[in-house]
Amino acid sequence: MPKIPTPSKVKELPEGFVLDKETPAETDLNKEQPIETPKVETKPEESKQLDTTPEASPEKEEKPSDQLEENCVLVNGQKIELKPTKLKYFRNKGASAYGIIKAVPLHELLTYGKGIIDENRDADQLLYDFLVAAFDDSSFVRDNYDDMDADMIDRIVKIFGRINHIDEKEEATRKNKEAQAQAKR
Repeated sequence: MPKIPTPSKVKELPEGFVLDKETPAETDLNKEQPIETPKVETKPEESKQLDTTPEASPEKEEKPSDQLEENCVLVNGQKIELKPTKLKYFRNKGASAYGIIKAVPLHELLTYGKGIIDENRDADQLLYDFLVAAFDDSSFVRDNYDDMDADMIDRIVKIFGRINHIDEKEEATRKNKEAQAQAKR
């Protein structure tokens, strides 16, 4: 409960202290009117008209890109945007190599022969089919397949997993399994 303050005692003034209760004298300031200044009727000088008009600034040659930069890969100097993969590539197993390409280093993956990963395709064919699924353009992949490097393949795999929501689903599954394992303890 809050404590209520008690009023303090009134103290007496010290001896010899005098309160000055004089009021100031009234002044006649409000009665006087200020002198009006005369109006000035001069006009400013007209500025000279310029005979030349300024040159128009050049139009920008560089237009903003329609592509999302985070989904683009540079292949042979050509910027290609990866889009979400069509269902037909998941159905014909063209995109099925994603998990293997992501998990196995490229230098080791390409040594696997026919029948090790897939009974009908070797690792090179799996990679080729995956790239066709990622780019949705077999002629582009055919023309540029030999010029691609490991860094490019790694970037394509990361973009592929992100735009097709594979990574986030794998992460949700992993967290779910961890939660189930902790619940059993």
